[in-house]
Amino acid sequence: MVEGPIRLAFLTSIRDVGGDDRVGQMVATKQGKRYMEGVVEHTLCETHPGGALHGLIKVIAIITDDRPKDLAACGYGVRPERGKHWIFPLDTPCDDLGMPAKWIVENIPSDFRSVSKSDPLRPEAKREFERKVLEFMRQNKIEILVSDHYMARIEFLINEEFGFYGRVLNIHPAVTNPDCPFCFRGPTPTADALARARSGKVTRTGATLHLVNENFDDGPIIELAAPTPVHMLDTPEELRYRNYQMAKLPVFIRGIRKYITETLPRM
Repeated sequence: MVEGPIRLAFLTSIRDVGGDDRVGQMVATKQGKRYMEGVVEHTLCETHPGGALHGLIKVIAIITDDRPKDLAACGYGVRPERGKHWIFPLDTPCDDLGMPAKWIVENIPSDFRSVSKSDPLRPEAKREFERKVLEFMRQNKIEILVSDHYMARIEFLINEEFGFYGRVLNIHPAVTNPDCPFCFRGPTPTADALARARSGKVTRTGATLHLVNENFDDGPIIELAAPTPVHMLDTPEELRYRNYQMAKLPVFIRGIRKYITETLPRM
């Protein structure tokens, strides 16, 4: 077992976790409006006294990769600000002293996305983005990076040059084990689960916490579960809400505890 707290940062794309999942907002379910609590907010709460991660983790930063134009249509900002939605309430504390979590948000725009995928300059532009993330991590002595809806493949942070393989994790809102009949890898796990359910097949979904390797949703699994029923008449919004409650939030908390107490060597 290692001694905590581990210094952790999240890397997330607000255009997806906010714009699509509507984290930080009230969402419609058949039981009425419900608040969509995300992994970042849930983790912050669990690091406070009495929480499952108290003494194990300190959230040092929430890194967003969005550009203002990415968020123009969804009403979220690249940072928390009055008058815009965000993925947690503006008064959410990040530590026992009550420091606002909005102070630890760092925006590093993924400008490489403006470069065509066929352009030979794109890999170097993407490498430069990941180099900026790495430099920020080193400056702040961050030991673990968790991808939560970061909408690109992490390539350079985990290679031999940058050297963070084993310390970059992803929380995926579905099962990634290909041996599971309810495996939904890739960028559209909610749509894929709904398509299966609407074809008349019994369907469940869940979540996986895994290490990031060179392929999407393919790295060694730390924790997974698939307890969430998928109904033919579900909307994407209510399925996401149900799956966060039944799988994504608890899988992340169990998995990160397991990873820290059983696997992670200190830097």
